[in-house]
Amino acid sequence: MSTVASISPVSFYLDLAQVGLLILALGFIVYRLRARLLPGWSGPPARLVETVTGLGSLILLAELTGLLGLLKPWTLLPAALLLALLAWLGLVPTGRSGGSVPPAPPLGPAPRLIALAVAAVVVAEWGTFASYSLDHGITNFDSVWYHLPFAADMFESGSVTGFHHTETVFVNWFYPQNSEIVHAVGMVFTGNDFLSVFINFGWLALALLAGWCVGRPYGRPHLTLLATAMLLVAHTMLVREPGTAKNDVAAVALVLSAMAILVNRAAAENDGIGRLAPGWAVAVAGLAIGMAAGTKVTALAPAALVTIAVLFAARRGARAATAAVWFGAGLLGGAWWYLRNLAATGNPIPQVESIGPISLPGPDRLQVGRPDFNVFHYITNTGVWSDYFFPGLERGFGSLWPLLVLVAVIGAAALVFTGPGRLLRGLGAAALLAVVAYLFTPLSAAGPDGAPTAFAINLRFLVPALAMAAALVPLLPAFGRRWPATGLGVALVALLLTAGSIEALYSMSGWQFGVAIAALFVALPGLAWLFRYRLPDFPGGRSPLTWAGLAMVAVPLVIAFPLASYYFDNRYEDFEPEYGMVEPYRWANDLTDSRIGLAGSTAGFRQYGFFGEDLSNDVTYIGRDAPKGGFDAIPDCDAFRTAVNDAELDYLVTSPFLNFADPSRPIRSPERRWVSGDPALGRVVGPGPVEVWRVDGRLKPVGCWGIEPEADFTPGLADPGGGP
Repeated sequence: MSTVASISPVSFYLDLAQVGLLILALGFIVYRLRARLLPGWSGPPARLVETVTGLGSLILLAELTGLLGLLKPWTLLPAALLLALLAWLGLVPTGRSGGSVPPAPPLGPAPRLIALAVAAVVVAEWGTFASYSLDHGITNFDSVWYHLPFAADMFESGSVTGFHHTETVFVNWFYPQNSEIVHAVGMVFTGNDFLSVFINFGWLALALLAGWCVGRPYGRPHLTLLATAMLLVAHTMLVREPGTAKNDVAAVALVLSAMAILVNRAAAENDGIGRLAPGWAVAVAGLAIGMAAGTKVTALAPAALVTIAVLFAARRGARAATAAVWFGAGLLGGAWWYLRNLAATGNPIPQVESIGPISLPGPDRLQVGRPDFNVFHYITNTGVWSDYFFPGLERGFGSLWPLLVLVAVIGAAALVFTGPGRLLRGLGAAALLAVVAYLFTPLSAAGPDGAPTAFAINLRFLVPALAMAAALVPLLPAFGRRWPATGLGVALVALLLTAGSIEALYSMSGWQFGVAIAALFVALPGLAWLFRYRLPDFPGGRSPLTWAGLAMVAVPLVIAFPLASYYFDNRYEDFEPEYGMVEPYRWANDLTDSRIGLAGSTAGFRQYGFFGEDLSNDVTYIGRDAPKGGFDAIPDCDAFRTAVNDAELDYLVTSPFLNFADPSRPIRSPERRWVSGDPALGRVVGPGPVEVWRVDGRLKPVGCWGIEPEADFTPGLADPGGGP
């Protein structure tokens, strides 16, 4: 197999053409479905329903083919084209809920211009931060640890049934993987990860669209968009999501999409304001909330609470039918990953080891990376609040974070009592309880007891709940009047400017890229749409809107190949020199079709680069299977050498154990000592903390003679002494 760098422009654009054809096929299918089932919906709410349905169709199609080990271009694309043909022939269902028409009060130009400016700022900031991935490769810790390895494993195997063990410390192979399967689809069609740099921009666009739609039936979409945007540019999101495979933005987008569709459906007069009845809108909202739960475990609490709000708002006499539609669609959106866990461990969420006094089945862990304390553990600890929580909140949400929290929490509480209709009152309560649920979320205050060093990093777990609350606040009846609405808008703008990194637009090296994509994908089409009746046609009779659409397609196509070439020329050229990863990553970049074993969790937590540029390397962490889906470190030399032989490796990577308490001081892991000196191995990269060995034959058990196991040694729990 050739390396990515040698792909021709023809091959590159043929791959992109297949991706485009898949998107067009799914887009046509969901457009016909929406036109049949919700013919009265138009504008942004209709586009939101279609987008959610399209995402759900893509994930379901990938799961179904992956169940058969056939997650390949020659199954995905023909299946989508066949379904598109059926839709073209009119073989799509019809429903009885088509009469629901969400109200759409008229808007003047000012709210639309405000929304356009806000969206442009958000996209520009995201583009600025995403440019780092184009310059260096996707280097985000969680992305190289498990998000991208999970996607690459699906791409290589064509299957969604197996568990890819990234290391032996955590059990993240039990995480739901809806976002990873989207990355896997991109890899399936292109054979590389170039599209992964841009996937989170799709989730960002969905979140902004949902934010606009929440307020549309009440004539306040610019305010609900502002409330959503201020959280999307919050520092805790901005420094980790753009250009990476992190999936917090996906969870936010899907939760907000479910809420927006429900708000539009309940604003229609069919069943009484604030009431819901079974139908396509409820089904699509259920699909969105199911996909959120199938994306992150931390979205389970918001999903459950929104479900309660739906049941609370269901029309009298239709609650059972509404519940059936809601739960059926939700299970389609996210159940697979939990069913897989249940079959392997007897527990759909194996990370949850107990509910009160009730113990739940799941794997025992011999190694622990860091304690998984939650915020509630420190709820009365004033020292932790002053030393960690208050500074972390300021770092995560800006200097006006108290105002942000007060607006979200007090506004949602007020909605519970004064909201127009049962649904909005129920959603207000759901948002409040989701904020409370965050306090009990494992790892929300991770770190040694008394020192929750990961609190600021994991504030992203709070964002879906805050986004729910903040987006609902403008729907309070008080903000239906001009001056209160203006005051709220000013406050939200201040929060937007202080929560993020607006200075990045003139101080960071990637600001030109951020401004360019905001101009191309937001400002140009937005202005062309807003002034479509005032601008004269261009020569040839084409409207400015048509030319803007052509530019949005043509410019990315023209620059795509040069941009991809630049990306792969620089990908992982200087990855984490402080941990000794530069040379191992450079070595693996051009390697193809090789079996690579990893030992020591430093390599496990940073394993993605070993898949190579074309993702053709088979990367395996060397450990041993344990009961109930567990995966443990191997604690003795004989067993480790046997595992290396059984894996039939071409190369072995040895590294220290990653010390979460102090990453700058890794703990020595014994695997290098267990294998060094064996004639079957030849050092390829090293010496250093991370070394690569070529495996030319089977390791000999005699090599373990004279190597005594350390007393009570389990890698990561006992330091055998010495350096890394």
